[in-house]
Amino acid sequence: MMAEITVVNRYALRDRAGFDAAVAALVERVRIEGHAGVLAYGFYHGGPDEGRALVRYSNPEAWVGHHDLIMGWPEMAALRASADLVEVELFGPITPAMQDWIDRMGLAAKLRHRGQPLAGFQR
Repeated sequence: MMAEITVVNRYALRDRAGFDAAVAALVERVRIEGHAGVLAYGFYHGGPDEGRALVRYSNPEAWVGHHDLIMGWPEMAALRASADLVEVELFGPITPAMQDWIDRMGLAAKLRHRGQPLAGFQR
């Protein structure tokens, strides 16, 4: 559990129906073809013009591998066409490989690192 990463992404929706269709297609593709280290992958409405994603990764390598894999997919392009990423809350470690990815994608201003795990368990 200590290497696990949990991320909450917040999106400002420009096209709610487009967002719904994009995330439905993206979730299905990630389920079938995605990185094995993605433990949970869900999208939600946070209000009429807001979307959220809640993602759990087994470790930092899964976080990097997942993003390397999906960024070129048309389903991800459809998500970006329908919504703007406003904020990323990340719970867990940030490795140098993750920081490199964050820097290359220009996410630093949107990222809120909520800390390293101190203690916990999962059933």
